[in-house]
Amino acid sequence: MSIVKTLVNSLLAVGVAVTPALLASPSAAAPMASYSSCKQLRAEYPGGIAKTSKAAKKVVKAGYRRPIVCPRVYAQVSARLDPNSNKVACESR
Repeated sequence: MSIVKTLVNSLLAVGVAVTPALLASPSAAAPMASYSSCKQLRAEYPGGIAKTSKAAKKVVKAGYRRPIVCPRVYAQVSARLDPNSNKVACESR
């Protein structure tokens, strides 16, 4: 018997309802959007995407809009969307 079946049977024996969402694998989550240009990224994130809050604060002090801090999205965008390597992709004024 597989580990999942054993776990499900154990939970059912205790009286815990098991829904398909609990059994879904992490890879079953909705795929993240892919951004090939700053125009596409800014449509969803008008201020850009920052890797760290420190980088976000730095560009705000320089007169740019406040970017969203999301290391996961920043890691997904291509390096060409952050040509100055300041850890903020597609910053805008």
